Amino acid sequence: MKVHSSELTLGSVVCLDGIDGYRHATVKNILPNGDIVLFRPYVSPADFSYTGGVICFIGIEEFTHPPAEFELVDKGPKLK
Repeated sequence: MKVHSSELTLGSVVCLDGIDGYRHATVKNILPNGDIVLFRPYVSPADFSYTGGVICFIGIEEFTHPPAEFELVDKGPKLK
């Protein structure tokens, strides 16, 4: 379901259009100017391999997105 960013709440999960890899992001914060702070996981392999394969680095990408329409995946938890 498409929703405007003004309808999102903290913890909402959205699907990002035009993004490769991990397309789902979670709302971390909603700024006073309407921008949405999102975060999502990422995985990056090391630039070498060994007999066990490659070493994988796992992290969290955090970024700010201007007000827009998002594909809502999950409304998120009801926070107190």
